[in-house]
Amino acid sequence: MDETNKDILRILRDNGRMSFTDIGKELGISRVAVMKRVKKLEEEGIIRGYKAVIYRKDRVKMLMEITTVDDDYEDILEYLNRTGYVTELYIMTGKNRIHATAVAPDVSELKYLAKMVNKTFADKIKTIACHGVKEIVKDKFGGIEYDKNR
Repeated sequence: MDETNKDILRILRDNGRMSFTDIGKELGISRVAVMKRVKKLEEEGIIRGYKAVIYRKDRVKMLMEITTVDDDYEDILEYLNRTGYVTELYIMTGKNRIHATAVAPDVSELKYLAKMVNKTFADKIKTIACHGVKEIVKDKFGGIEYDKNR
C-alpha cells in the first residue's frame, strides 16, 4: 500500500463523507484517481463499509474480560455474538482470553448479561471480570475527544 492510499484511508477515517473531489484537492490528485483508488480498496476488503457512529449519553458501556479453562470457547463467542448488547467481540492474545464490549440503556441489563454468561458457561470460564465505563476520555470513532478544560 502506497502513501497516497494511506492518506486516503486517514482522510476517510476522519471524515467518511468527504467527497472524492475534496480528497483529490487535499492530496493533489484528480477526483477520478481518488475514486479508482477507493474502489480498489473496497474490492480488496480494506475499506469494509461506511456508517454513522452515534454517541448516546443515555447508554451504559461495560468491558468484559473472560478467561476460559481451555481453548474450547466457540460456544461462548457464539452466545456473546448473538446478544444485542455486545457491540465488539475479540479473541485476545494470551491463553484463552475473550474481550467483549457491551452497551445497554441501564446498568442492570449489563449485570444480568454478565450473570447469564457466568451461569451458562460456569464449567468453561476460569475468570470473568466486568468493568463499567465511568468516563470516555477518547473515542475517535464516536467523535469524542478529551476536554482538558472540563
